[in-house]
Amino acid sequence: MVKKSVIDYIRGLLQKGYDISTIRNTMLKYGYQNKDIDEAVRELYNPTIRHEIHFSKTAFIGIFLIAISVIGISMFFYLSPPKAPAKLLDLTLEPIKTEANAGESISFIQQLANKGSSNRFDVVVRQEILDPRTFEVITFKSETRAIETFTTTPTQMVIPKDTKPGNYILRVIVEYDGNKKPATLPIKIISTKKESCLDGIKNQNEAEIDCGGLCKPCGERASDCNDNNPCTQDAEDNGKCSNNPITPCCGNGICEANEECAADCRKEEAPVTITPETLEGIKDLARSDPEKASQLCNGLEVPDIKDTCISNIGEVQENKEYCSSIASQKIKDSCYSNIAKSTDDKSLCTEISGDGIRDSCYANFFVPPNKDYSVCEFVTNKELRASCNTLRQLDELHKGIQQ
Repeated sequence: MVKKSVIDYIRGLLQKGYDISTIRNTMLKYGYQNKDIDEAVRELYNPTIRHEIHFSKTAFIGIFLIAISVIGISMFFYLSPPKAPAKLLDLTLEPIKTEANAGESISFIQQLANKGSSNRFDVVVRQEILDPRTFEVITFKSETRAIETFTTTPTQMVIPKDTKPGNYILRVIVEYDGNKKPATLPIKIISTKKESCLDGIKNQNEAEIDCGGLCKPCGERASDCNDNNPCTQDAEDNGKCSNNPITPCCGNGICEANEECAADCRKEEAPVTITPETLEGIKDLARSDPEKASQLCNGLEVPDIKDTCISNIGEVQENKEYCSSIASQKIKDSCYSNIAKSTDDKSLCTEISGDGIRDSCYANFFVPPNKDYSVCEFVTNKELRASCNTLRQLDELHKGIQQ
């Protein structure tokens, strides 16, 4: 039998402008049975003609008491807060620099979106570089990160110096509550073998392999005792070879005492070397001395690492001016998004050019506990905008029930 209280409840919500889909989802969250909802909807749109039946006074009282019980149980479900859905993470990777020399870094942006419970919880993020032919892990690093709604994180990984040239796979795996969420990007490692007088290749301006030009003159080589090192004096004495060091030696990459060699003793200042691991140290320095931290960042030669370094200062100082000086558009967008979240300033989202990161920025404001649904109209992604509007309707409906 169709419950009149359910019919009246649905009729009232329809009159307020809520659609059937929203009403159904909300009622299910508050404990209604799917069967009762379907019967009530059918009765509203296709009413059943009933014959009038006269009840005795005793029967009427019994039915009244049963109805009161049903209403009491229903109200219990109405007023009970909906259970938060299970944790559900979405992971996406956006490439920044996915081609590098061995010994250098690749860079990318990790986007983590919590589509389940709004409660803050920890996840383990493992980043790996795999050889696709053997699935051997070339290098990896792992970290624990707290996730609440959305996070966008510029990330770098250093390629081991002995990595062979070729195509590889970057794989990121997020682990939480026994679940795993992977994402991958293709990367390419190119050869980094530096030309020298010891590489066994005829290059630079050598007359022959590893001799002539800026290397040791070819005529000085001992025919059987040559060790292909321009910084040794090769000689043969009674059938025995000797390879005596030449000091100083131009071409060995070392600026030795009293050496005047342009190739070894360059005048310019050596570049600052900062690895992804020490970028966190820049954050600590930026808290106490942002000017010194900026000097270190601006001394970096690799553009993406330099941009990430500046972004870290901006996030620590909560100052968007640092973001404006970043060259990489994706890292700049991520900088604005992170500062918008930490300062609770949704206007910074308008500074973001990329639709995906800009939508993620706005999402930080409409998801619980913020519930600022004024940003819904600015969300570009249709599904995300629909989610924003649905959350607004559910919130309004929940407030109406509580009143």
